[in-house]
Amino acid sequence: MGTTPNASRADIITMLRDGHSNSRIARELHVDKQRVRRIRQELGLPAFVPVEQTRTIEEKWALFARTVDGGHMEWTGTCGTASGTPVLSYKEKVHTAASIAFTIHHRREPHGYVLPECDMQHCVAPDHVEDEQGRLAKRAALRAAAGWRDRAETCSQGHDQSDHGRLYPNGVAYCHACMVERKHEPEHAKTVRAAGREATRETIAALLREGLPNIRVARQVGVAPATVQRIRDDLGLPAARPGRRNTYASLEEAFRANTQRTDDGHLRWTGYTHPKTGSQYVCFRQERLTAAKVAFTLHLGREPEGRVWPGCGMNGCVEGAHLADRLMRQANERADKAFAVIFGGAA
Repeated sequence: MGTTPNASRADIITMLRDGHSNSRIARELHVDKQRVRRIRQELGLPAFVPVEQTRTIEEKWALFARTVDGGHMEWTGTCGTASGTPVLSYKEKVHTAASIAFTIHHRREPHGYVLPECDMQHCVAPDHVEDEQGRLAKRAALRAAAGWRDRAETCSQGHDQSDHGRLYPNGVAYCHACMVERKHEPEHAKTVRAAGREATRETIAALLREGLPNIRVARQVGVAPATVQRIRDDLGLPAARPGRRNTYASLEEAFRANTQRTDDGHLRWTGYTHPKTGSQYVCFRQERLTAAKVAFTLHLGREPEGRVWPGCGMNGCVEGAHLADRLMRQANERADKAFAVIFGGAA
C-alpha cells in the first residue's frame, strides 16, 4: 500500500477530508479505528454515509438495467431463484425490477403484478412493462376495436365477472374461477368437455369448407376468430376470398351437398349444426334454413305446418319420406282413432 503503520495525523486528516470511512482509513493506514474517530470528532466532520444510502431506488435500478436491441432492457442484477424474476434489494426491502421500471415510466405505484408486454421475457424497459390495471385497459380496448360485445356480468357457471373476469392478450374474455375449477375437475368431466370441443371443431371445419370467412364462422359458432384461424391453418385451407363467395345453384343442391345416405335408408345431415342446440341448418344465399323443413318441402312440394319431426326412429334423420309436420301428425292421429273405433275389439 506504500503506507507505514505509524501514519501521521496529517495522513488521517487528508483521507477524512477526501470522504473516506473510518474503517477504510484504519485499514489502509494501519492505524487504530478509535484514533480515526477521535480526529473526525475533533475536526467536527460528519459521520461517514455510504454512497449506497444516498442513492434513490431509481438510481440503484439504473445500475443493473442494460439496454439491448429492440429497445428492450435486460437485468444484470439479482434474480429470484425459482422464477428468475429480476429483483432489487433497497433499504432492507426487495422489489421486482419491473415494478420499479413501471413507477419510473408512469410516476405512480403499480396495481397488481407488473409484467412485460413485449416479446422479451423479463424485459425491464420502463415503456415495455404494464401493471394489471393497464393490461386490462389495453385488452379491453382491443376487444372494443374488434367489435365484440361487452362481457357478461356472470359466466355460464354463475361466477361474478367483476371479480373473476379476465382478458387474454388478444381481448378474448375468460373466467379465472372456471379455469381454476377445470384444473381440479374429475376425469369424466374432462372427457365430456373434450368431446364438446371436438364437435365444435367439426362444425367449424364444415363451415370453413363451405367457404365462409373466419369472422362469420366465429359469430355463428360463438368462438373467437383466432380459434377459427387455427382450425383453418390445421386444415390447410386458404383464406376466404373477398367479395361474394361461390354459392350453390339451388336450395336443393345446398341440401344434397350436406347429407349422407345410410345403409338402412336414412339420411344423415353433415352440414352446419348449432353447437349448443343441435339444430341443423342449410346455409343458402346468406340464410339459415332448418334442414328438416327444407327436406320436407323438397319431398312433398309444400311448406310444412308447425314443427317437422322424423317418424323413423333415427334422431336427426332428414329423409323427406321419413318426416311429418303437424298436419300429417294430426291426420295420423285421426286415422288411429278411426281404426280403434272400427277394429277396437278385433284383438
